[in-house]
Amino acid sequence: MIQTVDSYLADAIRNGRPIEALIATRRLGEITSERAKEAARAATSGSWSWTDVGAALGMTKQAAHEKLRARVRDDLDKARTKLHEAEEAGHAKIARRAARGRARLDEAPPLTPKIESVRQRIDEWERSQHDKLTRNVKKGREELSRAEQSVQENLNTDEYSA
Repeated sequence: MIQTVDSYLADAIRNGRPIEALIATRRLGEITSERAKEAARAATSGSWSWTDVGAALGMTKQAAHEKLRARVRDDLDKARTKLHEAEEAGHAKIARRAARGRARLDEAPPLTPKIESVRQRIDEWERSQHDKLTRNVKKGREELSRAEQSVQENLNTDEYSA
């Protein structure tokens, strides 16, 4: 399979499609980087040592360890960013929905019965939705912290093992 990919790239370059080859090599780099990370995680979670992982990658166990640690840190940072963005978007969406409901109430004739009780229900709904979202985000942050702690423990344990 690797020879097939290499032949494709060489053919693209020879036949005047170097940009196509560059795009393919960039994408292959992204794919191989992700698969290397997955394989290293699976190996170190299994019965293989950092020495084995390093040898498979053509580097020392320390270099492999540092490379994976940096990738894990990057992944956790990305997950934290996505969680934060999702939290902001969620709170904004809740606020917009409540504001639309209040705007409809403002358009109703002033003497319409039960407007205040409907307004209170909208306020309660908004509060409960914000609280629910905050609890879920807190759980997500706790899961990220546990994952980070687990990875760090595995990295530290493996770091000192032969």
